[in-house]
Amino acid sequence: MTIRVLKIIFQALLIYGITLLGNAIQHLLHIPLAGSIVGLGLFFLLLQFKIIPVKWVKDGANFLLTTMVFFFIPSVVGVMDIVSDIHLNFIVFFAVIILGTIAVAFTSGLIAEKMAHRPHVNKGHHTS
Repeated sequence: MTIRVLKIIFQALLIYGITLLGNAIQHLLHIPLAGSIVGLGLFFLLLQFKIIPVKWVKDGANFLLTTMVFFFIPSVVGVMDIVSDIHLNFIVFFAVIILGTIAVAFTSGLIAEKMAHRPHVNKGHHTS
């Protein structure tokens, strides 16, 4: 149990370290992106080129994903504090975001269904 906890802590710290490295790269090179995005890209490249094996970060990443909901609680509480200040424009804005999200989900579902039902092609030959 203790070894597993230490493994998760080490892996989460490795992910955090890559994020900090991304922040440093962004700062040094004056990249017009957030440092965390640069770190995410760096992390992706390190995983893609197998410089960092997935097993080195898998448990830590799973832990961060399962506890991610707790990171959004302060944001939700902050929105609830200003709910009386929300005007009609914000309501329309949120409605457009929700409708856009539904449209994207619906379109993605239709495309996925069409792709799942199309015949497979193998080396240029049509097979059913």
